[in-house]
Amino acid sequence: SKYLESLSTFKCNFVQANPDGTISEGTMLYSEKKIRINYKKPSKITFIAKSKKAMYYHEDLEEVHYFNPKKTIFVLFNNLLDFSSFPKNNYNISVEDKAIEVQINNTEVEEIQSFILMLQNEPVELKKIKWVGVDNLRYSFSVFNMVSGIIINDKEFNMAHPLLNN
Repeated sequence: SKYLESLSTFKCNFVQANPDGTISEGTMLYSEKKIRINYKKPSKITFIAKSKKAMYYHEDLEEVHYFNPKKTIFVLFNNLLDFSSFPKNNYNISVEDKAIEVQINNTEVEEIQSFILMLQNEPVELKKIKWVGVDNLRYSFSVFNMVSGIIINDKEFNMAHPLLNN
């Protein structure tokens, strides 16, 4: 829990395996309960989420959608990084030599059936997030090149309509 709570700011690269067999790649920024995910492949898509507002921007299709992030994976991710406030009966932790697995039992997110964080042990480092949707579709989000404790400019979380700014 100390490690997760120390991740108040970080950036990383990721590879996401999707249920249809496709692979997505991109970068993620996290700073004080704000998150930005930039998919680079196969399509350029940006998600930005703050406590009460989120934005989806598909650059190739020039589509922009705003939505409430409440009860989405964004809120669940924020709650996990504030692990000490997470109810103890909502998760199980198993530790093996080189791996720590945190399984969330009650996500309170309608689209997610189960959610697992996988961490490397010694040194502790986030490596993978896995989740199963209510439709039984499985996703994994592998994290690498993580750099924490960095300064991230608040402009990275700007949700001004991207098509109106060009």
